[in-house]
Amino acid sequence: MKKIRLILAGLFMMMTSVAFAQNINVTGTVTDASTGETIIGAAVVLNGDNTVYAYTDAFGEYSLQVPSDGVLRVEFTGYKTVEIPVNGKTVIDIQLDIAAEMLEDVVVVGYGSARKISSVVGSASTVKKQVMMNRPSANAGDALQGQVSGLQVFTSSGEPTEQSSMRLRGVNSISAGTTPLIVLDGAPVSQAVFSALNSNDIESVVVMKDASSTAIYGSRAANGVIYITTKKGKSGEKPVVNLRGNYGISTVVDHKMDLMNSEEWFTFNETYNPYFWMTPSMQLSREMGIDTDWLKYYFKETAPVWSADISVSGSSEKSDYYFSLGTFSQEGTLPNSEVQRYTFRMNLNTRATDWLKLGASLNLTYQNYDTAGFTNVGNSYFNPVNAVNWTPTYISPYEILYDADGNPYVSDIEKDFFVETEAYYNTFYLQDLQPSNQNQARLMGTTYIELNPVKGLTLRAQQNLEAIDYRGSSYVKPEGPFAPDQQTTFDTQRSESFSRSYKFTFTNTIEYAFDVKKNNFNILLGQESIYNEDHSFSVSEGGFYDWRLNMLGQGNHTWGTGSISDYWLTPPGESRSEVSYNSYFARVSYNYGEKYYVDASWRMDGSSLFGIDHQYANFYSIGAMWDLKRESFLQSASWIQDLRLKASYGTTGNSSIDNYLSQSYVAAYGPTYNGQIAWGIGTPPNPDLTWETVENLNIGVSARLWNFLNVTVEFYNKVTHDLLMSIPYSYTTGYTAGWGNAGDMLNRGVDLDLGFDVIQTQNLYFNITANFNYNYNEILELFAGRDEYTIANTGLSLQKGYPYGEFFIPRSAGVDPLDGMQMWYDDKGNITKEFSEEFAVMTGKQRYAPWSGGIQFNFQYKGLYIGADFSWVLDKWSLNNDRYFLTNPLFVLNNANGSTDLLRAWKQPGDITDVPSIESVRQFDDTLLENASFLRLKNLQIGYEFPKKWMERTGFISGFRIYAIARNLFTITGYTGYDPEVDSHLQMGVYPNSRQFTVGAEFTF
Repeated sequence: MKKIRLILAGLFMMMTSVAFAQNINVTGTVTDASTGETIIGAAVVLNGDNTVYAYTDAFGEYSLQVPSDGVLRVEFTGYKTVEIPVNGKTVIDIQLDIAAEMLEDVVVVGYGSARKISSVVGSASTVKKQVMMNRPSANAGDALQGQVSGLQVFTSSGEPTEQSSMRLRGVNSISAGTTPLIVLDGAPVSQAVFSALNSNDIESVVVMKDASSTAIYGSRAANGVIYITTKKGKSGEKPVVNLRGNYGISTVVDHKMDLMNSEEWFTFNETYNPYFWMTPSMQLSREMGIDTDWLKYYFKETAPVWSADISVSGSSEKSDYYFSLGTFSQEGTLPNSEVQRYTFRMNLNTRATDWLKLGASLNLTYQNYDTAGFTNVGNSYFNPVNAVNWTPTYISPYEILYDADGNPYVSDIEKDFFVETEAYYNTFYLQDLQPSNQNQARLMGTTYIELNPVKGLTLRAQQNLEAIDYRGSSYVKPEGPFAPDQQTTFDTQRSESFSRSYKFTFTNTIEYAFDVKKNNFNILLGQESIYNEDHSFSVSEGGFYDWRLNMLGQGNHTWGTGSISDYWLTPPGESRSEVSYNSYFARVSYNYGEKYYVDASWRMDGSSLFGIDHQYANFYSIGAMWDLKRESFLQSASWIQDLRLKASYGTTGNSSIDNYLSQSYVAAYGPTYNGQIAWGIGTPPNPDLTWETVENLNIGVSARLWNFLNVTVEFYNKVTHDLLMSIPYSYTTGYTAGWGNAGDMLNRGVDLDLGFDVIQTQNLYFNITANFNYNYNEILELFAGRDEYTIANTGLSLQKGYPYGEFFIPRSAGVDPLDGMQMWYDDKGNITKEFSEEFAVMTGKQRYAPWSGGIQFNFQYKGLYIGADFSWVLDKWSLNNDRYFLTNPLFVLNNANGSTDLLRAWKQPGDITDVPSIESVRQFDDTLLENASFLRLKNLQIGYEFPKKWMERTGFISGFRIYAIARNLFTITGYTGYDPEVDSHLQMGVYPNSRQFTVGAEFTF
């Protein structure tokens, strides 16, 4: 009986336990703890059983069957995970706190303290470090392509040292600079900073577009501002060591122009040239079937690129630090084209007392590089890109030898010269005869001292230095040809060039922030001085009899002998310039309850660049923002998480011109009396020369809707006054031209940014972002009341009422099927076969693309990440000058290669074709004008981060990630040249961009 009672008691207890632990239906709402807004897509999971879960719906609500004594785990990207016991409750509302690492970004806009991005009144876009990191390019600026609406970025060459060109919201100037002002940690620096920085040292890049965010920079901010912030140790962070390395290869992008093969070339010449004759070497090459692929011969298919760096960061109670060492190496796809870069970065900040803070940063860069800019290149075979296009494929770069039976075969022995009778040269050999090398050391340093004598008051003095030391060396050895059409030799040559520049910037500010109930004020006063000095000189020498004795003093050239050296060498030269700025500025920022915001700024700049009567100018801005979501009438609109309306107006300046343009130059003249050299005023002075001024209006609205859609739309209207440009003078003045302020120009457009969080779950995240810009440009006024000014030999004309950069060129009317002659439209629209430059008209096709944007895809599943960045421009046009030669029959009949388009040339009456008869002389017309619009997959990255719990088992590795990156993977374009990305109105023999593939790994200790 006792045993039976025990059994019954046990059964009763089990039943009771089951009864108490039975499943119940739990419902509730998940909200943001700080705003009270509902969260859509949050994962509510039964702790310990991941198969039992639910996601919050469009109202932030969930419903889940769980044991009454279970524990709910709630997760959502960007928020802290929470665990809540059920305890038998059927309704559980949950609040989530934002994770510390996901707190709102803070940015520096102008001077003074950093602000939350949501409180910035002006138009500012942030590009985070994930975009900049691990890029297989020496130029970090290349990674910005397609990332920010309104910002066009182009890398025009595959040269590893090539700088990217940048324009923000159109072209604001004709002759002055159009690049945004670059600011590094508060210091204005040159655009070359993107090639001097290790991209892994960059924390963020902020692109400032409107007057409210840029007017504080005054005379240098007309083209916008790009503010780079480098990494530093985070507060409360233990020492962290990051070790990264990657390796990859570069290969040339596809060539879309179809060139003749050997048989096509022979057939064309035999068909159209009755005097065509073949040398014995030609005949032998044809019989052997030689058909050389010059693209594969000259361009490397696997040019290596690699980088490695290590960083250490952390903080103590009062100090933070960041150190990094990095090295980068890249070989270009063309010979004698490479760069090696070594970088060191240090950021230190310490709060010595409660009222004193000190800091210093230092960036050291050393670069050693060769470029594919060969001596005496010009438009000749010395340029390997031209050699690829022009050299007939029947020629072999390798010697033809004979076997024991007398049969010819192509050896693996390269020729010094391809074919002596045709005077084609092996560019590799020519480059060995003309070696060059360049190296550059760059220092960028900042120190500051910051005082906080009373609460809210900050006094800061910052000192910045950017210094550059450059050296270049080039040689021409005594062997080798002089030029393709001359059977003579180079005179030997040795050239050296040196330059040194430094820029000091001293910035002093007083900032006071205080609150009066809900009224928040921030007042900033400042003074800034900039001093820049450049000094350079160069020297060449010739007449070296023995190349083992190649020091400059060992040459034997004498100037004035009329020798070849007099033509190719340049006499010793020297230049020196100094530029200084002195500025005063102020800013007042106000907000009421973080609902209504107003910003106003003013700056007075003085510069030595301008005329003595106009060396000072004033710039200002006013901006306002309204946070509508904080209004009571929108509190119940749960589908709106954020809604802001902003507007700004102000002025900025452009001082990006050469030095001393406002002053007279003294020039030497030829023998005028008794064989003596005379001197006089070489250029006219302009004491009234002053800044271009851009008036900038910006109106925008931004919103986050349904907790997954971000939208920002901004309209802008910019008018540039007092355009800086060289103005032609009447010859009766004794001068051809002089610099002045003339004309106005308009840029008007819209920026659109979209972000769509497609999936947000516990382990899966998929996001699509896109940006778009349309910019309308128009010249409003020109100098001296003119309506038109044509820039000679460019295909461009400045005309009132038309965009700057619209092509001005004669129009083709096709090919006459009766006689095969090219036809053109004259200036009255009539068709004629007589060509004239006077037939040039505005074509409606622009060099500067009015449409541009980018698309980004981001996918993450647990530790797996896939990201793709696309960039595009639309309605960009360029003159393909390569085609002028390659579709010119006289060029091909003169023993050069050409395009297969010539095989479609008119032959007999009745032929319908767009390629005229070989009898028709080719002209520079709009048949060379091509649409260079493109869509390019700029970057594709695949990475995997191993689970942290795996790494923690090692005891010293806290993180490990592997990744693979492809750059310029594919391009969709109708342009038939090498690369539509080239930022020029005309292309010929341009070093094309490369396609790169890299793999890498990152350790965190």
